[in-house]
Amino acid sequence: MSNAVIKDLRGKLVKDGVEGLQKVALNPVPFVEPETAPEPIQPRALPKPTAEEKRQELIARAYALAFNPEVIPPEDETCVAIGEIPIAARGNLTVIQGKSKVGKSAVVSSILGASIRGEFAAKGDTLCIEWKGTAQGAIVHLDTEQSRSDWHWLVKRGIYRSGINEADQRLLSLPLVMFARGERLEILKGTLEKEKAAQGIIDLVIIDGIADLCISPNDEAESLGLVSEIHALSQEYDCPIFCILHENPSSEQGKTRGHLGSELNRKAFANIRIDKDGETGVSTIYGTDMRKRDLPKEQGFCFGWDEKAGMHVFKGRDSALKATLRQFKALNETHEFFSEIYGFAAQNRDKYKCPDLSPKEAAEIYQDTNGTGKKISVEAMKKRMQRGEILGALRKAGTGTWGLLSIGTNGT
Repeated sequence: MSNAVIKDLRGKLVKDGVEGLQKVALNPVPFVEPETAPEPIQPRALPKPTAEEKRQELIARAYALAFNPEVIPPEDETCVAIGEIPIAARGNLTVIQGKSKVGKSAVVSSILGASIRGEFAAKGDTLCIEWKGTAQGAIVHLDTEQSRSDWHWLVKRGIYRSGINEADQRLLSLPLVMFARGERLEILKGTLEKEKAAQGIIDLVIIDGIADLCISPNDEAESLGLVSEIHALSQEYDCPIFCILHENPSSEQGKTRGHLGSELNRKAFANIRIDKDGETGVSTIYGTDMRKRDLPKEQGFCFGWDEKAGMHVFKGRDSALKATLRQFKALNETHEFFSEIYGFAAQNRDKYKCPDLSPKEAAEIYQDTNGTGKKISVEAMKKRMQRGEILGALRKAGTGTWGLLSIGTNGT
């Protein structure tokens, strides 16, 4: 008998007396020294699938999607357009590309504004970018390029552009500059999973700086893998994903950065370019390699900075705006041409009738004042003066912002 059992019997005697000990003697089972406890039963580990089983499962998944004439999948839902031209659809990628400082951030804030506004008839300058269909899901915006301050004001402008002027609970915007490149893709995946659980649907994703989700956009394997993952996410969450990407500084053909840019351009539902005119400061949004409908540059949508608004605003369509700028330039050139002539005539009123100069008189003054002795024919001067009258009338009938060009003729 072990010492432990003896100790227990003594304890029983002290506690219950002789009678209690007699009961133990008649029923000694509880005090039988236990045998060695059996080893705990370990759960059986399920066998890992073999390479062949994995292969068969993969093929089965693919076969489940095989073409069936009786099963018609829903068409891709177009959800963002500029004017009436579709630029984004659920389950697809859209590329927004341009060189540095051409206005990509203005376009991003406009897309945010349009998606926040959704189907509401609110007023706000979204550069003619509009949301199509219902708007009820999460709007996810990830910024990897700007400072916290620039990011904050970009989102604020997006809210202002919506015309609603208050933050929407559907909007989640995250600044990811301080995170490592390898962490950003995981943040995107986790964010989509969390927002889908919270709001039921993802309406829109904007990745402002898609190249910052990989180590090198020139690494072919990494670039192909990233585009494949992003495209798969757009399919899984049935949402459009806008990828903002820089063009190579030296490229005039819109070549985007490395293998990443090339693969994105190939996969995209629409490739939207932004060009900025260095002389006028006006940027143009147009489309190349569009899946639904082309948007040539001459039909593009123009915007430029407005000091009063404190942001970029819509300026007009490319062809009409260029015609206006040409008129503006011609008016200025004509004004410069005649300013010296009429200034000279005003100082010599005893010789010339100002402002009603004849083409002959204007030609004489031009020869006297241009400093080279260069002549101009009376007929050529007459045409110039007539052109000035036309431009002056156009200015007067327009906005009145060009300044008056007063040209009179009294001869033939």
